[in-house]
Amino acid sequence: MTAAARLDRARRHLDTPPPDPVPGQLAVEAEPAPRPCEDGNPQCAALPTRPYPCGPRCDTHQPANTRPYYQPRRTTP
Repeated sequence: MTAAARLDRARRHLDTPPPDPVPGQLAVEAEPAPRPCEDGNPQCAALPTRPYPCGPRCDTHQPANTRPYYQPRRTTP
C-alpha cells in the first residue's frame, strides 16, 4: 500500500460519522445523586452537603479544621 493510498484510507475513515450512542453509554448522561451528610451514628443524612476529606458534611456538621487550609490563630500578648 502506497503512502497516497494510506492517506486516502485515513481521510475516508475520518470523514465517516461516528455510530449513534447507545443509551446509558456515556457517563455524562446522568447526574450523580447528591451524597448525604455522613456525620454521626445514625447518620445525619441532611442535604445539601459539601465535600471534605472526612466525607460529605452539612452546614451543621462541618469539621472544626479543614487541612491543608487550616491556619492556627495567632495569640497576641
